[in-house]
Amino acid sequence: MNSQDQRLLGELRAQLDTVEPGVDVLPAVVGSLREALHAERGLIYGLDIGPERYHVSHLNIDGFPMTREEAHAYLDGFVGTRKDPYGYFNPASPQPAQRNRVVQFQTPGTDTAPTNPSQDERLAPWKKLGLVTDEEMARLQAHVRASMGSFLQGVGLERMVYLRVLVCDGPALLAWVGAIRSEPFEAREMHLLRELVPSLQRRLKVEARLREAGVLNAALEGALEAMGQPAFVVSATGRVAHANSAGKAWLERDTGLVVEGLKKYLRGEPTEPLVFNRLQLPGAPAHYLAVVQGDSAQAFARVHSLSTHWGLTARETEVLGRLVRGESNKAIALHLGCAERTVEVHVTRILAKAQVESRSALISRCFLTS
Repeated sequence: MNSQDQRLLGELRAQLDTVEPGVDVLPAVVGSLREALHAERGLIYGLDIGPERYHVSHLNIDGFPMTREEAHAYLDGFVGTRKDPYGYFNPASPQPAQRNRVVQFQTPGTDTAPTNPSQDERLAPWKKLGLVTDEEMARLQAHVRASMGSFLQGVGLERMVYLRVLVCDGPALLAWVGAIRSEPFEAREMHLLRELVPSLQRRLKVEARLREAGVLNAALEGALEAMGQPAFVVSATGRVAHANSAGKAWLERDTGLVVEGLKKYLRGEPTEPLVFNRLQLPGAPAHYLAVVQGDSAQAFARVHSLSTHWGLTARETEVLGRLVRGESNKAIALHLGCAERTVEVHVTRILAKAQVESRSALISRCFLTS
């Protein structure tokens, strides 16, 4: 490569290797890659392989006459209809010879017969990879023409020349990365893309882990919410990193419970009503899952659920929780640091929202209503 190509390669590597994880660099990378390869279009996309269909997990484009959102919807609609491997590779498990290898090929048109690969030098790289015989390649072209022809025509990509690499982590496809133009690519463009593959692989592996972490975080939040009883993710210093809605309400009532419970747990002392379990997070500081269990947790979960159903305020919920434990207005006022008359007002509003006339009826409704 000449000095200009070395500079382009260095800039592309810098975009991929030096920008911190979590920053979406792929939109800029796909544009820079298209310019460096002198292409008309640039494309990076990944697929999730579901039991019933494929899904587009991420997509970045440059040079297309549509927005990324429009392209994502269009491509996802197409791949969702494909239950078998489409195109020139199997998304569920690309052939070993195709993984992280740069390949150039041309897509067939919708109104022409497949090209005989033995007469088309642009298909030579496919045969060099040892993927198919001439007859198999002709059949594959016919399959692509029949299954993808209308799609390629719809996005203006039929008969275009592709220079692409299937960036993989072992057998798993991280992304289809490449450029598209009307004329065949030169050795210079193939070499440039080949030199960029290790940086692409490193960056796409990080991006895949971050997407998985986001899903796991959402799953954790959903699981904690479904528990019903107050639950918290706590750092080793006692900081509550996450609490479900019942846990947030519990913290408003008793801010020191979790910290004191963690201190006891670390000293090996009983922590009732909290139960602690250390979370396995390799390379991260210690964190713990804390769950309030026992009769008090069940009663609190019931109160929290009903308060949401009745539309109680946070303070009314706190008062209700103490009412069902049998505390008097005076005791509640002392704990809340307010006048007894204020508690009476809260109780009156709670009775009205619960549509009952007495404290005993309220308590019965809390524990007998389905």
